[in-house]
Amino acid sequence: MKRRVPVVYNDVDSPLHRRDPRAKLALFALLVSLIYVAPTWHWILGLAVLGLGMAAVARVPVKWVAVLLALQVPQALSFLAFPALERMAAGQPAFGGSFDYALKITLSWPAALFLSASIFTTMELTELTDALRALGVPEVAVFTVEYVFLLFYVTISDLYRVLDAMKVKGLEIETRNPITLARNLPGVGIPMFLTVLRRSNTMMAVMKMRGYSFTGDRELRTELEFGVGDAVLVLLGVAVLATSAAVRVGWATVPVLPAAG
Repeated sequence: MKRRVPVVYNDVDSPLHRRDPRAKLALFALLVSLIYVAPTWHWILGLAVLGLGMAAVARVPVKWVAVLLALQVPQALSFLAFPALERMAAGQPAFGGSFDYALKITLSWPAALFLSASIFTTMELTELTDALRALGVPEVAVFTVEYVFLLFYVTISDLYRVLDAMKVKGLEIETRNPITLARNLPGVGIPMFLTVLRRSNTMMAVMKMRGYSFTGDRELRTELEFGVGDAVLVLLGVAVLATSAAVRVGWATVPVLPAAG
C-alpha cells in the first residue's frame, strides 16, 4: 500500500543503499566541505553534476529531483539573471564583476541538495542514528536527530488528520497541489500547532519508555559492516577534497580546470 505520509527513506535497492551508513555520512561531510574550499565555480558545478548522478544511482524519485531543480529557479534569477540584466541596462558586460562568486553561490545549493537526496534517501532512520552512534556522536545529539525526524513524520500525519476532520465538516482543502496546499495551510495553523504541542511531550515520554536516553549508551539496532567498497568511497571523497584544497592554495593544478583566482 502506498504511504500517505512521505518519508525521507526510499525503499529500493541500489549500490548506495548497500554501502555502510558510516561511509555515506563521511562521504557526505567530505563533499559538502568541498563547497567551502572549492577554488572556482567549476568545481561546484562538477559537484552538482556528481550529486545528480548519485541521485540517479540511488534511484531518487524523479519528482523529488524535479522539485529540487524547481527550487533553484528563484535563486538563479536573483543571483544571475537579474544582476546581468541590470549590468546590461547600465551598458556594462552582462557577466562582469562578481559573476564567478554569484555562480558559486547559485550552484552550491543544488549541489548540497542533490548530495543530501542521494545519501539520506538510502538510509533508514535507525541506520542513520546507529551510524552516528558508531562514529562517536554524543547520545543527546543522536536522540535529538531521531526525535526531530519522528516528530516531523507524525506532524505530517496529524496534518492529514486535521484536513480529514475539516473535510468531514465540509471544509475541504486541496492536498494534491503543493502550491494550493501551501496557500491554505494558514487555515489549519492553530489546530496544527495545538496538535503538535500535545504530541511532542507524549512522543518524548514514549521514546524514553522504549529505552531512549539523553545520556545512556543505546545498543545499536543495525548491523554495520565497513567493507572495501566503503573504504574506496571515503578515500575518493578525501582525494577530491584534498585536491581542491591544494588547488585553492596554489600547491597543485588540474589541467582541465582553471586555477584559483
